[in-house]
Amino acid sequence: MSNPENLKVTEVVSIAVVLICCFAASLGMAFNIDGIKESFNLTNAHAGRLISLEMFSIAVGNFFFARLTHKTNSKTVFFIGASVILFFNLLSILATEPLHLAFFRIPAGLALGAVAATCAGRIAKSDKPDLNFGAINSAVGLMGVFMAFALPRALNLDFPVTSSLRLTGIDGLYLVYGLCALFALLVVSRTPSDQPKKFQAQHKSSKALRIGWLALFGIGVMFFGHGTVGIFIVRIGREIGLSSENIGYIFMVGSSLGIILPLIAGWVGTKIKAFFPILILVILLAVATLGLSNSNLPWQYFLAVPIFATLPTAIMPIFLGCLSRADRSGKLAASHVAFVLSGTSVAPFIGGMLIDNGGFAFAGGFAVIMIMLGALLICPMVLNADRQRALF
Repeated sequence: MSNPENLKVTEVVSIAVVLICCFAASLGMAFNIDGIKESFNLTNAHAGRLISLEMFSIAVGNFFFARLTHKTNSKTVFFIGASVILFFNLLSILATEPLHLAFFRIPAGLALGAVAATCAGRIAKSDKPDLNFGAINSAVGLMGVFMAFALPRALNLDFPVTSSLRLTGIDGLYLVYGLCALFALLVVSRTPSDQPKKFQAQHKSSKALRIGWLALFGIGVMFFGHGTVGIFIVRIGREIGLSSENIGYIFMVGSSLGIILPLIAGWVGTKIKAFFPILILVILLAVATLGLSNSNLPWQYFLAVPIFATLPTAIMPIFLGCLSRADRSGKLAASHVAFVLSGTSVAPFIGGMLIDNGGFAFAGGFAVIMIMLGALLICPMVLNADRQRALF
């Protein structure tokens, strides 16, 4: 097996920038589903189906390229992926029907999956995966602040291009995502070059790999539960009577926490065993989920949203650090986006049906059950990683 890669801070930052700028459309999914519903006059379930299709395409691209992280040239994947994402983000502006939008979002999702797998693979093979994954998730929080400020204003876009073409609503969102992809393309050259390919088969036990894959399935279940409520977080705020701008300000508070918490979690992951920090974070996430889904006043929404939105970004650095110790090739960690998004891709459709038939509180109860089930499934891998830590 190749030695862990000692990435410089600037190199981690360049990888993070490429990831978050390519990932912009996914970070804005809560605004996307609101914009799609309003622009095309769809039900929650139908709008959720479109979002589910895009997320599933990301998962497919990620799972395929995660198998190739030790063979592909990362800069090439970043350049081609960012170019494809840029092209189809801009094409999405021209979509006049839901079907057209679906055709444009699938290739963008496949390319994003490739970029995400390559980013995660590079970080997983570094010498400090907990801390570096913390930095990556912190960058996601920073991007979330920008998204929370820009997207509500983009949704209000009303700009005539020609006599027959006018940019409104959802068009503004995809224009922002296109500009983000363009910036990612400009930063690709700053990402670190690959180490020489000297990968050798590692002799990890089949048990360690089995519980690693089980943990990935578990994290997918957790994010499925989280997504059944989270993808409709903007709709919950609108039902309470908040404007998209006020919801954006609340998201900015949550995203600000999302800058700090992953860094703290990544640091904690390098210092102590992982089981109890993850247990505490999962319990807090379940409480926040119930609080958000039962919100009927603005102050309740304001308190619940930052905690609900931020805690997954604190769980992931510790989880991925454990996973990286289970498989130093980086394949398991590189696959995590596929499992997270496989769960999340089903969430908009299932969540939409739950909300249409039983309301937000009903969806919240279902979400908590899924979060706790997923937590149980990741326990064997986390406990095994803690035992490995004790041996060294």
